Amino acid sequence: GNLEKVTIGFGEGSHRLVGGLFRYGLLDRVWRCASRRQITVLAFGFDPLELRLVLEGEPAKIEGLVRGVKGGTARALGRWGISTGRSNSSREGIASVRLFEAIRWAHVAPREVAALGPLSTPWTSHRDLLQLRRAPFYDASVLEGRLDPRELHLACGGQPLPPGWPPPPGEREALSLLLRVAGGVLGRMPADRRCFHLFVQLARVRGWHTRAIADALVLTRRRIRQITAEGVCGQKLDMALATLADPRLGRVP
Repeated sequence: GNLEKVTIGFGEGSHRLVGGLFRYGLLDRVWRCASRRQITVLAFGFDPLELRLVLEGEPAKIEGLVRGVKGGTARALGRWGISTGRSNSSREGIASVRLFEAIRWAHVAPREVAALGPLSTPWTSHRDLLQLRRAPFYDASVLEGRLDPRELHLACGGQPLPPGWPPPPGEREALSLLLRVAGGVLGRMPADRRCFHLFVQLARVRGWHTRAIADALVLTRRRIRQITAEGVCGQKLDMALATLADPRLGRVP
């Protein structure tokens, strides 16, 4: 389909509302407008005073989306007594072979990305693409098979991701990754039996069933059920879940 890079400026006055409330509202507005017009939102990213979008759809429908989003935003701000003044927008057609660079263009928009890396901000679709968020205003599956999220992450200045990130869309983390995370939290090698209790609790929380966990540890299902019944690992389990939530913490043996 037709691919375009679109920039929607907020206009003068809206700088007072470039925080979370304004941005979430704008993303919801883009999603609704795109859905009505059969347009696919491939990526988004907020520059300090503009929204960058990578869209796929008919040119006339994309033009309608831009008008609809700008008009809806102006009306929403008007209800709060804020006039944006003149806002700007631009569109640029791109070839499918340049899709990777277009997504990167959107994901490096926030200033904090340059200093802290693309996972440091919620204001792009980068976290969604790496399976770290599932928001109502973006569907990361639209890029499945069209680019390598790990390669994009590096191209955006991110640190190398550990094996297993991002997990395949709709799938749980591999048990081997969960075992390494358990070892990393405890400061032990994954094969150390002292990691098994935390690993079992972590695997159960992440949706794995007794048989698969038992096979991974070469233990009986009865033993896995016993470990499960012993209860959660408190702060250690919280640490393991936090590790899974941020690949930068996942560089474990």
